[in-house]
Amino acid sequence: MSGAALMVGLAMARPASAIPAFAAQTGLPCAACHIGFPQLTPFGRIFKMEGYVLGDKNYPSIENFSAMTQAGFTHLKDKVPGGLSPDFPSNNAWSIQQTGLFFGGVLDKRIGLGAFVQGTFDGVAHQFHWDNLDIRLAQQTNLFGKPLVYGFTFNNAPGITDLWNTLPAWGYPFIPSALGVGSTAGLQIAGLAQSVAGVGGYAALNVTPADLIYAEADFYAPLPNHTAYALGVGPSVGIASPAYYMRQAVQHSVGENSIEFGATELLDNPYPSGLSHGPTDGIVDLGVDTQLQHIEANQAFSLQAAYFHEAQHWGASYPLGNTANLNDSLNYETVTVSYLWRQLVGATVSYTNITGGADTGLYNSGTGNANGKPNTDSITTELDYYPFNRGGPKIFPWVNAKLFIEGTAYPQFNGLARNYDGNGRSASANNILFTGIWLVF
Repeated sequence: MSGAALMVGLAMARPASAIPAFAAQTGLPCAACHIGFPQLTPFGRIFKMEGYVLGDKNYPSIENFSAMTQAGFTHLKDKVPGGLSPDFPSNNAWSIQQTGLFFGGVLDKRIGLGAFVQGTFDGVAHQFHWDNLDIRLAQQTNLFGKPLVYGFTFNNAPGITDLWNTLPAWGYPFIPSALGVGSTAGLQIAGLAQSVAGVGGYAALNVTPADLIYAEADFYAPLPNHTAYALGVGPSVGIASPAYYMRQAVQHSVGENSIEFGATELLDNPYPSGLSHGPTDGIVDLGVDTQLQHIEANQAFSLQAAYFHEAQHWGASYPLGNTANLNDSLNYETVTVSYLWRQLVGATVSYTNITGGADTGLYNSGTGNANGKPNTDSITTELDYYPFNRGGPKIFPWVNAKLFIEGTAYPQFNGLARNYDGNGRSASANNILFTGIWLVF
């Protein structure tokens, strides 16, 4: 189905939520693009893939700017000695987590140039930083008689360009508490966000009206140290450039349903901690994922699942004593199910599991991990209410909001259910209740 045809169909379908800039540009309700921000609908994926230029505007205007704030209350089962974060109490803390400014939409429609740009003030760290960035130049043609969209992107995070909500860049939880306790282990593909700058190209071929094949390849370099500090993300991430990101996916759509299967690869060579030159380590992230959506006028269902295996070769860190093993691995899997009723009330359940081999150098007591294991399980449930999805105030009809309550339980944390830090703290002590509001206007 062409973008124009799909635009007409969705314009008649339902109202709802995203950044107002896109809604103002296209004249469509936010739900044309999103099932409760930031989950993209099939039309939302087309809008992003075609360079954010759909609509009747050829150049940007004041309507392409939006603002956002997130505020909430954080409660942990057990307090954190010394405070949840500097300048915050040991438990039961209110915070304005983020206040952000967006530019979203067309830059020059004649050449297919558009952008999504976000700058954020972090209310916990008390610092402004550049956030998500994706500038695209997109074109449309035919290949073997089939519609082809291809383009180029300048962006600042592996996966920020992706069309599905299965990768860490756009995956669940969409609004986590910034005051929660985090596990020591994480994927490299998530850790590079905003600390790199990259260029790449992508192509999407409609082999049939219902079947899409997508491929992308990007190359990333670390920001210079002075640039990283100027953008609020310093010090610079220590990797040798380039880092390679690749993405492949197939999508089949029929009626109200769509299903996607994909694969992701990231290859990079980080320097040992604290260094910016010399010998490097090697990290390879390999992932597979799937997304299922069923979207009706009065309800929407989505499922996302992903599995990543990270191979870690500490060729430079091991001789320095920074790791206990020459080779390690990390496995990450997550499954998220969500339901949205009448664009007003939503519910989400998500399970995440992190496993890997023990390494007392990589995971050590200095990071709150006394047993050297990364294994962490979490179960998150969330309830949402969207008060303006049937239309905002007359003075600003594009305004949107989400009121939410989110709870996360940890059966296992940093390798153990009990005394994972050597000081008697249990995994369940980090169970968190987070409630708040997301407001965009």
